[in-house]
Amino acid sequence: MRQIIYVVILFILPYPVYSQGLPDIEKLLEANDIESSESYYEDMVNTLVRLTGQPININTAGFDSLKTLFFLSDAQIDNLLEFRKKQGAFTHPNELLLVVGISQQDLSNIKPFIHVGPYTPTKTTGHHLSQEILARLKTNRPKQAGYKKYSRKAFLYEKDYLAKQRTRFEGPPVGTLFKYKLTNMQHWQGGLTLENDAGENYFTQKQNTGFDFLSAHLSFTPRKIINQVIVGDYKLQWGQGLIAWSGYSSGKSTSTLSNEKSGNGIAPYTSTDENRFLRGIALNIHPARMLTTEVFVSYKKTDGNLLDLDTLAPEILQTATLYETGYHRNTAECEKKHNLKELTTGLSVRLNHKYFRIGMQFLYYNFSPALSIGKASYQQYNETGVHRTLASIDYKTGGYHFYLFGETARSDNGTWATVNGLRYSGIPRLALCALYRHYDKGYRSHYNNGFSEYSNTTNEEGYYLGLESSPFANIRINAYYDRFRFFSPRYQATIPGTGQETVGEITLTIHAWEYSFRFKHEDKPEDYKIGNTLQSVSRIKQEYRLQLTCPVCLQLQARIRASYTRYLKKEKHETGYLLYQDFMYTSIQEKLKAQFRLAYFDTDSYNARIYAYENNVLYGYSFPAYYNRGFRSYLNLNWKPYPLITFYLKAGITYYPDKSTLSSSLTQVNDNKLFDLTLQIRIKL
Repeated sequence: MRQIIYVVILFILPYPVYSQGLPDIEKLLEANDIESSESYYEDMVNTLVRLTGQPININTAGFDSLKTLFFLSDAQIDNLLEFRKKQGAFTHPNELLLVVGISQQDLSNIKPFIHVGPYTPTKTTGHHLSQEILARLKTNRPKQAGYKKYSRKAFLYEKDYLAKQRTRFEGPPVGTLFKYKLTNMQHWQGGLTLENDAGENYFTQKQNTGFDFLSAHLSFTPRKIINQVIVGDYKLQWGQGLIAWSGYSSGKSTSTLSNEKSGNGIAPYTSTDENRFLRGIALNIHPARMLTTEVFVSYKKTDGNLLDLDTLAPEILQTATLYETGYHRNTAECEKKHNLKELTTGLSVRLNHKYFRIGMQFLYYNFSPALSIGKASYQQYNETGVHRTLASIDYKTGGYHFYLFGETARSDNGTWATVNGLRYSGIPRLALCALYRHYDKGYRSHYNNGFSEYSNTTNEEGYYLGLESSPFANIRINAYYDRFRFFSPRYQATIPGTGQETVGEITLTIHAWEYSFRFKHEDKPEDYKIGNTLQSVSRIKQEYRLQLTCPVCLQLQARIRASYTRYLKKEKHETGYLLYQDFMYTSIQEKLKAQFRLAYFDTDSYNARIYAYENNVLYGYSFPAYYNRGFRSYLNLNWKPYPLITFYLKAGITYYPDKSTLSSSLTQVNDNKLFDLTLQIRIKL
């Protein structure tokens, strides 16, 4: 009865509207199903913040440049370019509404990042300096078990006491982040990132720089034959991601026609992920007008868990497994820091013709010591990381409303990977996409991130069909069907099998009211054990989501959502639901912005968990999984008292009425409530 009353209250609450400097990042995250990657989110926000100062000229931008807007699908970009080709240059951003498939909401999303006509920076010289300083503190309460202090008297044996001491968190229960960025227009930029997670100490033997993670870069753009030089930390985006891709990557989502990747090649690394980056020197060279060459060399130390020496092998070999959590809070975790040496180098050559683009990429890397492949059946083709060489060819071309793109790669172990897509947008208000991928079971690249069911781009074949339609100006339909199969065992799927995924979303806009309904059906093979017999069964997860947004005034908006999920595996049938109400406020002069949420969730287990994006401080990421039964509420504030200074605050509480302890092991909390607090300041000079 209480749940029914709660639902009624949610639906009768008023629904005001707001405006904000950055567009609705929540829609972008949900459209691309970005649920578990903070680095992807930070990469997107960095790009959007950069575009506010260097907007894209929609009269000269090509497909790859428009792709960085994130909010437009590939089909919408195709229609924009076709419209511009037929009708000529745009004279006002509102003319984008004449492009088939671009709605008022789409225009509102991209308006802060585009401009019309030749772009002239605001009366600044090449010596103008721009600086950004950002500092953040983040903490949670109550304290976790890892912070507990122990007395030797409480233990009977010395070894038990020492074992506890090895796992105790050595640092304070506060995470810290400091960022500094210096730019001189588009000629050069430098950046410094310092970060400590909660529980990590300062100035220890393993982190003599003071902070646990230090990242720095200097990028110079002479814009002659040498177009760009980066020294320090950088990221790499080549082709369709089969041999190298870091940062944001579009994949299967309700943005069903956003499957083509448009890589930026080399770019400075500004994120806080401690694994997915390169460190050294990289060059972008333009030896001819249509020819681009990139070359880089990277060497860095990587976290790894050293394994016991294999004394039975012909040669006594040291091997390791990757340790990618980034946590170094206690002695046991610190012992895994920087145990591996990672050497990487590569070359890319791209020909950019008016009617096509073709590129060739070569990548070499070596880990020392070698990586252990593991003993489980699904690990038999794992990466060893020793003297791996890969090469690929990628292409893009199109004409008569057809667009082809793809990449084919080969590893030095004789395995192949290929992905190829065809997009068609010749029917008014309808666009279609078909994509085929085949990744051999032994194909591996430590740096890849291609279009796939899983992130490692290996051991998979699949057929993808996507549809995007706007039968009427106020209705948008997105749907896709993906069928895939695996060639060898995977984690929790010892017997190879096939799976499928279907997603559909319809959005209806009536005046300022927006209704959306989303359905997702996922069917994958998983192990099921009966006695000593192992079977392969279907694990089915279905999600239904209904959302309503209704503006009332310029300063306030509210959003309501109801989500329901079903989990089915053999005789196990579990369900869950999530209900929440959001309020968003922006002052008239946009000096104060606030978001508030009240949510109720109830799921049978973690299997029926539901993800929901939360507003956070700038560059902050929050996409928690709601499971079990409880309430969640948070308040996010953004206050800009002066043009150069912005203060941020995010405070939240989660309450589990049926629990007495939360989590387990070192993160266990002896309470049924969790508090989280983030404070941040940003100074822009």
